[in-house]
Amino acid sequence: MDQARAQLAKTLRELRFWQDFSEEDAAAGEQAVTQGAHPLGGRATLDEEPGLRLFHVDGETMAEGGVGRVLAELAPVLRRHGVEPHVELVTYPDSVESGDYVIRINGRTCVVWTPRDWVANSPWAVATVRPLAVLNDLLAKAGAVPRLYTLQTGGNDGVAWLLDPRIVAAITGSGLFGEDETPALATQE
Repeated sequence: MDQARAQLAKTLRELRFWQDFSEEDAAAGEQAVTQGAHPLGGRATLDEEPGLRLFHVDGETMAEGGVGRVLAELAPVLRRHGVEPHVELVTYPDSVESGDYVIRINGRTCVVWTPRDWVANSPWAVATVRPLAVLNDLLAKAGAVPRLYTLQTGGNDGVAWLLDPRIVAAITGSGLFGEDETPALATQE
């Protein structure tokens, strides 16, 4: 296990996971992973400085009409990758039974949730993933490398990570973390 953790830390360093931090902080993050910390938590990521790659995405906020506000928080970082998100409200029904919550992101229609999603008890999760999936499509179109991944998707403590897919592959391939500890790519259903 220690060897697997050391290899993961080394791989993350090679993939420039800590590129935006001082050498001292990068070394501390690498050491934390080697000693058992999850790469996407605590000292390993310096997540006390959100907004660089880590974004809090409350599923309830997203489902209750807050997609535009949440995506506005991601905008400064997305701009660095060639995506300038513009969100337009198309419809927000008076009740969850009376219609779909629909937005446009850069002219692309996104059904945030439907009454069926409420019946299936998944509105918070789909309201999180669907808009982020559109942003991932826009990142791909812009030729950017990173994509948006989620953890605790749809919960009040949900987060989105803007990561190089190779970093997620390294975390997943390490075999050190369960499915609920591994970021999931935000994709269209």
